[in-house]
Amino acid sequence: MSQYQLRVYTLRSPDALSAYEKIWAKHIPGMAKHRITTHGVWTVPAAPRSETPRLYALVSYRDTDDVQEQLEAYLSSPEFRADMEGFDISQIVGLDETLLTPTADSPLR
Repeated sequence: MSQYQLRVYTLRSPDALSAYEKIWAKHIPGMAKHRITTHGVWTVPAAPRSETPRLYALVSYRDTDDVQEQLEAYLSSPEFRADMEGFDISQIVGLDETLLTPTADSPLR
C-alpha cells in the first residue's frame, strides 16, 4: 500500500498562485525520479475579502520509503533547484502536509 500525502500551499496573491501552478507542472517529473508520484494538483483562488489562494497536491510514496527522507532528497536535488529558479519563495506563505491512510475500500489503496 502506498503512503499518500496532501500538500497544501498558501500563496501570497493570485499572481503567485499562477506562477507556482506552472512550477508544480515542472516538479512532477523531478519528483517521479525520487519515487514520489503526483496524483493531482488543484488550485483554489482567493475568495473576495477572504482567504488567500491555495494550491493542493496529492502525492504518494512507496510504502517502504521514509516520506521525509524521500522529500528531502527531492528538495535538495538539482531538478528542484532548476524548477524553482526565478520564483520568490516568500510568495509561499504557508505549507500544510498531511499523511493520509486510504480506507480498505479506497480506489487509491
